[in-house]
Amino acid sequence: MFIEEIIKATNGKLIKGHLHNEIKQISQDTRVCQNGDMYVAIQGVRDGHDFINQVEGIVKAVLVSQDVNTSIENVIYVEDTLKALGDIASYIREKSKVKVVGVTGSVGKTSTKDMIYSVVSTKYKTLKTLGNFNNHLGLPLTILRYQDEDVMILEMGMNHLGEISYLTNIAKPDIAVITNVGTAHIGELGSRENILKAKMEIVEGLNDEGMLIVNGDNDMLSQVSYHNMKKVGIECVSDLNIKDVQLNETNSTFTLTYFDKDYEVFVPTSGAHFVLNALIAIEVGLLLDISITDCIEGIQSFKLTKNRNDVIHIDNNITIIDGTYNANLDSMKSGIDVLSQYESRKIAVLADMLELGEYEERLHREVGKYLIEKKIDMLVCVGNATKYIYDETKDSMISYHFDSNQEVEEFLLKALKENDIVLMKGSNSMKLKEVVDYIKENVK
Repeated sequence: MFIEEIIKATNGKLIKGHLHNEIKQISQDTRVCQNGDMYVAIQGVRDGHDFINQVEGIVKAVLVSQDVNTSIENVIYVEDTLKALGDIASYIREKSKVKVVGVTGSVGKTSTKDMIYSVVSTKYKTLKTLGNFNNHLGLPLTILRYQDEDVMILEMGMNHLGEISYLTNIAKPDIAVITNVGTAHIGELGSRENILKAKMEIVEGLNDEGMLIVNGDNDMLSQVSYHNMKKVGIECVSDLNIKDVQLNETNSTFTLTYFDKDYEVFVPTSGAHFVLNALIAIEVGLLLDISITDCIEGIQSFKLTKNRNDVIHIDNNITIIDGTYNANLDSMKSGIDVLSQYESRKIAVLADMLELGEYEERLHREVGKYLIEKKIDMLVCVGNATKYIYDETKDSMISYHFDSNQEVEEFLLKALKENDIVLMKGSNSMKLKEVVDYIKENVK
């Protein structure tokens, strides 16, 4: 990308340098900048302008929003470097001929994105969001990684109204996917109706021929109407007809009927939600002219991102389902669903779901009722909000509540038995991952 193009994209001002100089890559991280790159000084928790000296003699250009004294050859001034990063990403997207798939939803964004990638990459060179780089910084950085790929799969997250609107107008997706509408961030948005409104912002970036794909089994999305839309699901009237769904301990299978022919589909991860993810991924593949057999092969070769319901086998044939990356009502229920499919003793180790505001008590109590409904053998919970789960379950199942992760570790070390199946699930900042690591290291 040339300096002249960066000026055009950002409406910036060249303080010094040469319009025809070419930039190799763009980054806001001094640790990864290389010769010929441009460093973007982002003002966040730490001010990126304070680290410009670390890339002097390395990068070819710097993008700033303050007066700086630097030996870097090209200096470009803009009003807001974070916005400028989005402007550059938008410019790259508009200039390219790449097909873009945008993915959002209350839960399952990353696993659905990864499953779509598994399908799409059977035919096309594909770029995807790494991890959960799905916000106003992460999405532009993903687009800036674009080289010559045929398809980009971009995850879009949000905490408030207007955020997906910003992201989709950068990404301009050809296909938009909404996995579900649940309760994540309901404390900020106030209602599931507002969450639906926020998720539906994704269609703002679609062109007239763009396609929306939604999970028709979701109560909120089942009501959605859009002029160019496909619904998929297990229970709903779907654009993909399936039958004979089998949910097993470590995988799932179903029969898909396509043009009057039946195909057996193997999903290498357990849970009904992954069947739904598979249907979304197959629908995306078909829209991108990938054969049904290649779509099914992509599903079969899918691998789940680490810390998202990883299945870990430790000593004494104990199995841990590690869902410690994050938690909301929908992902809690999905994790409990997976746990309930096992025959051995089933133990749920749960930490608080955060950012629920006034809904905190009601949604934690709903988790408690679901544990009872699914006949989970034991509950071990930690945190202030999980007291509501404990209160809901204490008279109906074996339940324990602790105030610290250390207490949970000490209890589990004594309580775990051979062949136990343990679900570990909680919001990331509850640090339940520490309990997983402790149990892995100390159970003998």
